[in-house]
Amino acid sequence: MNITSYFKVIRPLNFLFVIIAVLFGAIYKADYLHFIISILAAFSAALISGGGYVINDFFDRDIDKINRPERPIPKGIISPLSAKRYALLLFIGGIVISIFLQNLWMILLASCNSFLLYLYAYKGKRMGFLGNLLVAFVAASTFIYGGLANDNVRNSFFVFGCALFYTVIRELVKDLEDVDGDKKIGAQTVPIVFGEKITLAFAFLSWVFLTILTILGFHTFYEFPIFILIIVLCDTYLLVNLIVLFLRMSKKGTAISEKLMKIDMLLCLILLLVGQ
Repeated sequence: MNITSYFKVIRPLNFLFVIIAVLFGAIYKADYLHFIISILAAFSAALISGGGYVINDFFDRDIDKINRPERPIPKGIISPLSAKRYALLLFIGGIVISIFLQNLWMILLASCNSFLLYLYAYKGKRMGFLGNLLVAFVAASTFIYGGLANDNVRNSFFVFGCALFYTVIRELVKDLEDVDGDKKIGAQTVPIVFGEKITLAFAFLSWVFLTILTILGFHTFYEFPIFILIIVLCDTYLLVNLIVLFLRMSKKGTAISEKLMKIDMLLCLILLLVGQ
């Protein structure tokens, strides 16, 4: 057994980002922190997220031989059967922790997200824009999961909204990056059905909603004028990113853009935390 490959397939950086997202949802503008419960909730969500990545790689193993041949499953380091068992173990682990926390809403969200991640892995490439929304909801709901863990749902909903629109943009850009492999298996992603320009138009519309939400959050969710300026600059950077892709589309460009978006999102979270 190659332990490193089993660690790599759950996307360690994304695993860490989910932990950060849950803890952020728990502490953002909260008056107190249920530390142990929030930590357990973070690992619960991260395990479910890891299960989603593994089952997605299981179903996408033929596509990834074209798009991402370096990954453990298409490379043959982890067998398809082992991958499926590993994903199931991660999903069960995340749900069991949620049951241990004795919060019905957390149990429902953990179970629902596990099902949605499996559904997306199985049918996502044929669900079009609905698939992008599904992934965006699951990713953004990690903030609500943290809010539920620390009785901080109201504040976590604002971050959920921002993360939802941001993740839609990132998922659309990711689809642009994967077009070559997706075409070979008859996928029905937004770029394949509607083309690159329409895909970026969808991304731009999400950017408009994201920008409106971040501006409306001023005074309620961050209190210093300098922070609205910096956050608007983050939104502007995202817009410039989309414009560059619109003017000059390339596989390398979309890959770089998608990675830079993760950094931009992390910066936005840091600014929200400091400016609360």
